[in-house]
Amino acid sequence: MSIAVQTGRIFLWLSVTTLALWGFIDVTRDFLEGDTNEVDHAIMLVVAKIRVPWLTAIAVDVTALGSITLVTLFAALMFVVLLALRNRIGALQLAIASIGAAFWTEVTKNIIERARPEVIPRLVEVSGSSYPSGHSLAATSTYFTIAILVGHRLESAPARIAILAMAGLMIVLVAFSRVYLGVHYPTDVAGGVALGGAWAFFVAGTFSLIGHRRDR
Repeated sequence: MSIAVQTGRIFLWLSVTTLALWGFIDVTRDFLEGDTNEVDHAIMLVVAKIRVPWLTAIAVDVTALGSITLVTLFAALMFVVLLALRNRIGALQLAIASIGAAFWTEVTKNIIERARPEVIPRLVEVSGSSYPSGHSLAATSTYFTIAILVGHRLESAPARIAILAMAGLMIVLVAFSRVYLGVHYPTDVAGGVALGGAWAFFVAGTFSLIGHRRDR
């Protein structure tokens, strides 16, 4: 890979990191100041109106894609594949992105301690603080990192974009399922996606920078 391409990739990752982190800070500030309460409640009430048994069954299945069990399983499988391909740097990047997501979830939940929503009935039982959505944060950080690592092995730019788009779709579905099930406010999932994305792209940018310096 040329130095120019590596430099461009580093700039891209760190630019997206900055935007995502700004988004997380902005959402957090707005909800702490009470600016999002009406919007949060209105969206949840609208979502409750589209609840039907078959869609609820799908939401329960989809939300599991952001659970600790499945996120850890997917990350572990990809970790083994990367080691088998002798891509130790990629395996380390994935490990840091996944473990970091769990760390940031725990830290932010303990600091903010937002109560779970009671606007609409919850369709599943949950515990712990509401902000940010741990499912959304973990799914965003891990699935975007996997997509980035897979993209590194693809020559076609459209193929790389398609992989990132697929990861993005999974993340959106997980985030929506949390609101649909009544266990998170929309701002919870927005904050989780923003922080998870910021972390994934920061780690990607950091590893790109390391690779750039090594090549030089």
